[in-house]
Amino acid sequence: MDAKKVVGAFVGMVLRVTIAIFVLYYLYQTAINAYNFGYRIFADLPCAIAPGRDIQVTVTESMDEKAMAKEFEKVGLVEDWKLFWVQTLLSEYKEDLKPGIYTLNNSMNSEELLAAVAGAGEEDEDGETSDGNADLADPANETLMNNADDEVVPEFEGDQGDGL
Repeated sequence: MDAKKVVGAFVGMVLRVTIAIFVLYYLYQTAINAYNFGYRIFADLPCAIAPGRDIQVTVTESMDEKAMAKEFEKVGLVEDWKLFWVQTLLSEYKEDLKPGIYTLNNSMNSEELLAAVAGAGEEDEDGETSDGNADLADPANETLMNNADDEVVPEFEGDQGDGL
C-alpha cells in the first residue's frame, strides 16, 4: 500500500465519522426540542409571574387561531405563538372564540386566556354561567357532585418510616 491510499482512506474515515457525529447531534437536538415543545403544550405555564400586567388586545372576526396567537405574542401575553397556536387547536374553546376587545393579563395561562376570549364564565339568557362546570354546581344533580367529591386525593403526610 502506498502513502496516497493510506492518507485517502484516513481522510475518508474521518469525514464519515464527522458526518455521523453531526447527524447524531442534529437528531439529539431535534428530539430535545420536540420533547420540550410537547411538555410546554401540556404544562400550560403563564408568560409572567402574578400579578403580571393587564394588556388590551383586539381579536377581530377575520382572525384565525394562528393570527390570534401571533397577536398575543406581539403584545406580550404569550412567549411563543406556535406553542399557543397548538394549545388553541387542542383546546375545548377552539370553536367558541369570539371577536372583541379584551383586557387580559400576562400572568394568565393559555387555558385562562382562551376561556376569556371564548366568553366562558359569562352569563347566558337563563342567568347561568357558561364556565363548563354548571352540572357540578347544580344542587339538583347530586350524582355529579358526589362523583366530584370522590376524586379527592389525600395530601402527603411526611415520612412514613419506610427507611429510605
